[in-house]
Amino acid sequence: MSEVAGPSKAAETEEMIELEPTAAYPAIEPASSEKSFHMALVAGSVPSITRDNEVLLRSRLRAAALFLAVAYGVFFVIGFLDVHGLIARASVFLAVRVALCIGLAALLASPIELTFPKLRALEYGFFGALVLMMMVGQYVVGSTLIKEGDFPHLVAAEKNGILNFLVVMLLYGVFIPNKPSTTARTVLTMALGPLIVLVLLQMLAEKAPEMIDQLAESELSVANSLFILVGAALAIYTSYVLNGLRQDLHEARRLGQYKLGEKLGEGGMGEVYLAEHTLLKRPCALKLIKADASTNPTALARFEREVQSAAMLSHPNTIEIFDYGHTEDGTFYYVMEFLPGVSLADLVRQYGPLTPGRAVYLLRQVCGALAEAHRLQLVHRDLKPANLFVAILGGKCDIAKVLDFGLVKLTTPQATQLTADYTVSGTPQFMSPEQAMGASEIDGRADIYALGAILYFMLTGRPPFEGKTPTELMVAHARDPVVPPSNFRPDIPTDLEAVALRCLAKKPDDRYPGAREMSFALAACACAGEWDEVKAEEWWAERAVSELESQEAAASVQMAAVPG
Repeated sequence: MSEVAGPSKAAETEEMIELEPTAAYPAIEPASSEKSFHMALVAGSVPSITRDNEVLLRSRLRAAALFLAVAYGVFFVIGFLDVHGLIARASVFLAVRVALCIGLAALLASPIELTFPKLRALEYGFFGALVLMMMVGQYVVGSTLIKEGDFPHLVAAEKNGILNFLVVMLLYGVFIPNKPSTTARTVLTMALGPLIVLVLLQMLAEKAPEMIDQLAESELSVANSLFILVGAALAIYTSYVLNGLRQDLHEARRLGQYKLGEKLGEGGMGEVYLAEHTLLKRPCALKLIKADASTNPTALARFEREVQSAAMLSHPNTIEIFDYGHTEDGTFYYVMEFLPGVSLADLVRQYGPLTPGRAVYLLRQVCGALAEAHRLQLVHRDLKPANLFVAILGGKCDIAKVLDFGLVKLTTPQATQLTADYTVSGTPQFMSPEQAMGASEIDGRADIYALGAILYFMLTGRPPFEGKTPTELMVAHARDPVVPPSNFRPDIPTDLEAVALRCLAKKPDDRYPGAREMSFALAACACAGEWDEVKAEEWWAERAVSELESQEAAASVQMAAVPG
C-alpha cells in the first residue's frame, strides 16, 4: 500500500490538513525512505514477516562480531605497545581473531542473502572457530611459559584464558537468540575448552611436568573451574530470560489472527504495519488507530467511516478491505490487501514524469474506481499521488489502486458530519478551490479537480501550484490561473493538456461532471493507445533487472573494499 513507498525531499512539504483555524492532521507517511519499493519485488521477493528470526539472528550475530572485533583489537594494540608483556605473546592469535570477527561482520553487513540455516551455520562456525583459536592460543602460550619455567606468568595466562572464555560465553547468551536448551549445549561445550587445554598441557608438556601438576592441583584451578561453571550458568539463565521476553513480545505483536511485522508508516491518527494472517499465511497491511486517538469519539468515527466506506467499494482499482475489529484492550484496527509496487508519488520522483500514454493508462483506472465511489455518493477529498498506488497484481503490471479513505465524505442527507462548517480538509497541493475555501457543499467534482492536479504532476513532476505554506497553496488554488503544463514540458499533447486544464477549472460547473466523463475524455486523447499491459510489463522487468544488477555490483564493491 502507499505506506510502503518512502517520501522524497519534494514531498516534505506535502501534508494533509484539516484546518479549524489551528489544528493540523499530517497524512500517514512512510516510516523511512528506505521502505521505498525495490524492483526486486517483481522477482517475487515480497517482504514477509516469516523472516523475523533471520533478521534478528543476522543483526545480533553482526553485533557480537563487531563487539569482539573491538575488544580483541584493543588487546592487540596493548600487546603491540608492550612487547614484553603477557598479552604480546598471544598477539598473533588476537590478530587472527580480529580478522575473523571483521570478516563475519562484513559478510553480515553486506546485501548478500543468507537463509536462516546458513546463518545458524555461520553462528556455530564462528563461535566454534573462536573457541578453537582460544584453546590453541592458550595451549601455545602455556607451553612456552612451561618451557621457560615461568610459573607466575603461567598462572596469569590461565586466569586470562578463563576470563576470555567467560566473556565469550556471556556474550553468546546475551547476543544470540536461542532456546535455553540450545544455549546450554553450546555454552557448556565452550566451558570444556579451558579444562581440555589444562589436560593437554599436563599430557603434552615436555618440560616441568611438576609445574603443571602444581597448577592443576592448586586451589586456583578449582576456583577457575567454578568461575567457568558459574559463567556458563549465568549465560544460560540470561538466554532463558531474554528468550522469554522475546516470546512475550512475539505474543504482543499479534492482533487476533494477525501477526504484526515491520511498521510501514504512521500519521496523526494511525499506524500501518505489514502483517500476516497466521492461518492463511497471506501478507496484508494492518492499520491501527493510535492509543491517544482511541479516546477521541471523532477520531474513532472517522476511522470507522474509512473502513466502512472502503468496504462498500468493490471496484478492482480500489484498495480491498479484508477485516475490521478491535482487541481486548480496545485497540481498533482494520486489515487491507498488501500491494507490491510503488506509490505514484515515488514513481514520478524516482523515474521522472510519465509518458502521456502511461499517464492516461493509469488515470483511467483511477477514474473507474472513483466513478463507483461517486455513484455511492462518496467523495474521497484527499486524492494525491501518495494515495494512488501503482501495483503488480495477478501477474499484471501498472495496476492503479486508490487508497486512504480517511477523509471520505458521504454526501447523502443522512450522513453524519465529522467536520465543522468552514473547516478545510485535504492536501494543499491537490486541493480543489471549494475545499480550500471551506465550502460545506462538496461533491465528486472536487475529486475531479484533484485528478487534474495529479495528471499535471504525472506529466511535469510538479503540482500545479507551489507555495511555502499551506495557506499560500490554498489561496493559489482558489485565485491564481493555472500555468499550462506544456510550459514545463513542451511535448505534452494538446488534447491531454486540455483535459488537465478543464479538470483544474476554478468553478465545479466548468469541470467534467463526473469521473466517467473524464475517463471518456482521456480515452479520446491520441496518446491513449501508446501504453498497454505489454509495455507496462516490459518497463517493470527492465527496472527489476537494472535494480538487481546495481545491488549485486554494490555488494561486490562493498565486500572487496570494506574491512569490517
